[in-house]
Amino acid sequence: MDRIGLDGGNNGNKGIDGICKVMLINNITNGIGLALSSRAAGMGIITYALGTSDLGTSELVTSSIRLVNKHKGKVDGVEECINTILSEVDRIDALVNLPAYAQLGTIEDITVEELLEQFNTNLFDTARLIKAVVPVMKKQGKGVIINVTSLAGMMGFPAITAFASSMFALEGLSECLRYELMNYGIDVVLVEPGAVKSDKHILRLPRLKRSDMLNNVHRGLIHLIEHGLNADEVADTIIKIINNCYSKKARPRMRYIVGDHAYAMFEAKKSMSEDEFEELVRKDVGLT
Repeated sequence: MDRIGLDGGNNGNKGIDGICKVMLINNITNGIGLALSSRAAGMGIITYALGTSDLGTSELVTSSIRLVNKHKGKVDGVEECINTILSEVDRIDALVNLPAYAQLGTIEDITVEELLEQFNTNLFDTARLIKAVVPVMKKQGKGVIINVTSLAGMMGFPAITAFASSMFALEGLSECLRYELMNYGIDVVLVEPGAVKSDKHILRLPRLKRSDMLNNVHRGLIHLIEHGLNADEVADTIIKIINNCYSKKARPRMRYIVGDHAYAMFEAKKSMSEDEFEELVRKDVGLT
């Protein structure tokens, strides 16, 4: 493959020219991923993308946005993707992991297989990709890994049991990674948005059973999404974090909550009693 010029190559430089030059986005078909790739391309960042569906490549594959792999939850292929990138550009400055989908359902609605699929896609596939990218960033002496979770990564909600569990697990993984990698110049950051307008399509209903609670929560979630964040707001936050990492303005925080609703819920959980907060959650998802 033809190599992509990076005005200087790797050579162990820590953040060449103080900017991010190569970004890898995991789960480009998420609405946030499309907004982020557009912004990155506009800034001249060479962007590689992993998708999770048969999204037409014509809108993604340009001189700055390359779809490396459909990545349908396969255990293999991750190293091949990384090798493809490194054969062209020698480095990966930023890795952004996005949720592939949100499995809805109470614990009785979903099957064990659906629970495993959710963890495989949102947690284990993400961990495999991180494992493949970390040695690259260590060699560079610089990098940033941004794991985008959700408000549901900070607190549980009814009838999104599988999704919230996978987001809680990814948050725990991220906290551990931050300690493990900070001495190598690699920052690990969590971005925690509320409901995003473009993400209605990532909701997945159970295959076999849908309880009354799930039906009520599903309607409540659709309402939250329709009145939720624009994906651009989350993408802007991610770009700012990456820019700060490479301009050395400030080391990023562990967590960035995005959106008024997410921040209000986070503050409410800290200030309310457990009974008060449980009632707020029930109201928020349409159970009262």
